[in-house]
Amino acid sequence: MRRWRLDVLAIGLLGVLVGALIVRWGAKPAPPSPAWPVTAIARRVDPSVVMVINQVARGGRLHPKGLGSGVVLSSNGIIVTNYHVVQGANALVVVLSNGRRYRARVVGVDPPTDLAVLRISAPDLTPIALGNSRDIQPGDLVVAIGNALGLSHTVTAGIVSARDRTLYRDGWEYHLIQTDAAINPGNSGGALVNSRGQLIGINSSKIARTGVEALGFAIPVNTVRTVVDQILRYGHVRRPWIGVQVAGGDGPGVVVVEVLPGSPAARAGVRVGDFITRIGQVAIKNPHDIIHALERAQIGQSETLTVLRGGVAYQLKVRLGDRNAAGNAA
Repeated sequence: MRRWRLDVLAIGLLGVLVGALIVRWGAKPAPPSPAWPVTAIARRVDPSVVMVINQVARGGRLHPKGLGSGVVLSSNGIIVTNYHVVQGANALVVVLSNGRRYRARVVGVDPPTDLAVLRISAPDLTPIALGNSRDIQPGDLVVAIGNALGLSHTVTAGIVSARDRTLYRDGWEYHLIQTDAAINPGNSGGALVNSRGQLIGINSSKIARTGVEALGFAIPVNTVRTVVDQILRYGHVRRPWIGVQVAGGDGPGVVVVEVLPGSPAARAGVRVGDFITRIGQVAIKNPHDIIHALERAQIGQSETLTVLRGGVAYQLKVRLGDRNAAGNAA
């Protein structure tokens, strides 16, 4: 009887085992858990991010002044970085992801957007894929790659916090992407990419202040594309210009404090003390309104300036010039 019970128990256990195997073989395998996407993004983008070393001459030798990052835009050596990364350099060195070093030449700079275009003579570079900054939305995953504090190819991840922030610095107006991905000194000029590894911005700055966390900014890729194209074509960015210095006044509009000789405004008859109240259809209430009015216009286009002079309104025709070609950054 006892042996019979053991035989029954063995047969039962064997049945359970066979049943489990049948269920396992018959069931569909569970799909693999998706890999953390930042790993693949970083692997794809890393060869397109470089280190940029700013060198200054001192004592007859070149010494590092600072370093930042850059992004490869073409296989024949075009690199974009921040203007403040290359500012004041006597020489520039670009270090690729494979460690190779090359002398870089400045093709052109654009302080109003804090961008600079470099060229190096290096074979078979890996250009980054370009996205469209109009497509980004708050909450999108982003990855920042650069050389934070000199630690090469540092990867940080976060989200788009806002897509169009207006900041003012050194008299310039910047339209930027806000992100909570960590951006530190050395990240400047590096890549901010989306979940497909496409460039959506050039990392530019952060707000470092007690009690402030995760407040970084990047220049939108659509701005980068326009600036780089114009620098490669003209050597500078062409911006409409009328040639006046203005200040916010107590009266209507902005008051003209200087009319630059030979400028479009001078030829149109604008005088010091005039109040500019309108450019075309755009009402002018502060100096920034002039920027907004002109960024919609084209060089060579004629605009109507409405000015108040001695309480009398005048309409003056001004033909817009190219600010940089005229040698004026005012």
